Amino acid sequence: MSSLDSDKWPQAIISEHQSIIDAGVWEVHDRIPKRRKTINSRWVFTVKLNADGSIERYKARLVVKGYSQIAGIDYAETFAPVTRYDSLCLVIALAVNLGLLLEHLDIKTAFLNGDLEEEIWMTPPPGIGLDGKILLLKKSLYGLKQAPLKWYEKLSAVLASLGFKPLHFDPCVYIYFNEGRKTIIVVYVDDLTIVGTQQDLDSLTAGLNAQLNVTVKGPLSWLLGFEVQQSKTGTGIKLKQELYIDQLLERFNFSKLNPVKTPLDLNQKLVKALPDEPAVDTNLYQQQLGSLMYLVTCTRPDIAHAVSVLSQFCSHPLEVHHAAVKRVFRYLSGTRSVGLVYSRTPGPLSIIGYSDAGYGNCLDTRRSWSGYGFLLGSCLVSWRSTKQHSVATSTTEAEYMALSATARHASWYTIGMQELAYKVPITLKCDNTSSINLGHNAIISTRSKHIDIHYHYVRECLLNNKFSVEYIPTEENAADIFTKLLDAGKHSKFTQQQLGCTV
Repeated sequence: MSSLDSDKWPQAIISEHQSIIDAGVWEVHDRIPKRRKTINSRWVFTVKLNADGSIERYKARLVVKGYSQIAGIDYAETFAPVTRYDSLCLVIALAVNLGLLLEHLDIKTAFLNGDLEEEIWMTPPPGIGLDGKILLLKKSLYGLKQAPLKWYEKLSAVLASLGFKPLHFDPCVYIYFNEGRKTIIVVYVDDLTIVGTQQDLDSLTAGLNAQLNVTVKGPLSWLLGFEVQQSKTGTGIKLKQELYIDQLLERFNFSKLNPVKTPLDLNQKLVKALPDEPAVDTNLYQQQLGSLMYLVTCTRPDIAHAVSVLSQFCSHPLEVHHAAVKRVFRYLSGTRSVGLVYSRTPGPLSIIGYSDAGYGNCLDTRRSWSGYGFLLGSCLVSWRSTKQHSVATSTTEAEYMALSATARHASWYTIGMQELAYKVPITLKCDNTSSINLGHNAIISTRSKHIDIHYHYVRECLLNNKFSVEYIPTEENAADIFTKLLDAGKHSKFTQQQLGCTV
């Protein structure tokens, strides 16, 4: 080891090896049975950081080279779910509005708890004194194709023994009812976000510690790459990714960019390359877009439409597309500390979904853009900006297609709130009266008779009273920012006033 931190890794290896021994991960043998093959392994070293960028600890992880596993022999099923980000945002918003505690638990060496059914042999890694031996795995290790599934099955069994049950709307959200109180757990691999009272949190921690090695990290402050700032009074939370943005700007040499007020230039027309135009640094363009997509997913809905537009050119970017991506980073350089602010809403809770469409604004295909944003009270919990799958022949059709997508997401919230045992009315708001009328009434006209039947899903939901649809003026429609480029004034208004993205 030749790094500056080389003296830290031997102790990290010793610590991880001891965890493996304590978990009973393998049996040591002198030789391997006939007609069996071994899988190699290696050490992977990681520096884990705190929310402020300081070093939390040096982590050594033993990783199996799972790419050499043989399907049907070394593994069968491999899929394991992880929670959706909008599920996590929904639970955080509920905690804020209901005045519940929001805590963070971490399961140490999580994957070492999964029980293996397959017979897997592994050569020992260097540095643990087992040279010349062969290891028969009894528990899963990081890198095995089935390891995430085995861990999910183990955690589900442990939570079930404590009275928790997974929800259908998201199998990584668990709930426990106790004398009128609810404890909610959101699971993302080995990170557990807990919502409940102090009494319920203490009971849960004790139950988990009896079967797993749990680290109590206290009030939620850092999760999945974004920072969670909780107010001391417990009435507000801010989700932001300032450190991640700084890392991106440094990684792509954008640290000294001059800020701009909008992610994309309103007057710039972006189109795909002609067949004879050579692509410009496709790999770099895709890296930058992938990094921005993570921001959009977590805490930055204000760049959702810009990233959606620029993603069209990933396979063949030109210099003009690179310049447009650079402008998004210029916008981020001036809005590093912007994030989602969740505050308690007075009065009864409700979910409001804003739906909008940008008619024919793809210059290459003339397809329209759909966009929606959902708020629980004043807390933005989900958003989307996407190009529609077919050409709309009128603004009514484009808006109706967008409203159908919004309705499907609203139905998902209906199921979720029922399973969480909260009575929360859902209202969709749209700025096009024709599409609202089409949803309420089976109108047949020259402008609507050709619309695909699956877009009429919204009408069925209205008939079943799953939600209501109301008209809202365009200048108040928060989803407008997800469907088209806006000038600086409108972009700032929708970002701060409508979506709650503030410094």
